[in-house]
Amino acid sequence: MIADAGAIFSGLPLSVSCYTTPQVLEEIKDEESREILERALASGKLTIEAPSRDSVSRARELARRAGVQGLSEADMSIVALALELSRRCKVKVATDDRKLQATLARAGFQVFGIRYRKAREAR
Repeated sequence: MIADAGAIFSGLPLSVSCYTTPQVLEEIKDEESREILERALASGKLTIEAPSRDSVSRARELARRAGVQGLSEADMSIVALALELSRRCKVKVATDDRKLQATLARAGFQVFGIRYRKAREAR
């Protein structure tokens, strides 16, 4: 499971093993979410992995082809990590971000909403 910032805010990494990126960690600033993050890291439930430049380039191309604009660097890093990890295992992504959901769905990734239903379908 790959977790975006919203998944970390909700405490998801404490219930399942997750991956995230350094760019997502930069988005986590409030004290409560930082505590969740620290507990997840200490328990080994959260792994931080930076995607390669090649994967980031592929993610940008995927978003462009999907017609999705305005993804943040953190969102783009999640797409890149999904592309990278999919080479070695089945990837699921936890996010409530509709643009990120649409991009990932277009690429065939399984997406889970955290607090809200996932987008109905990719355009």
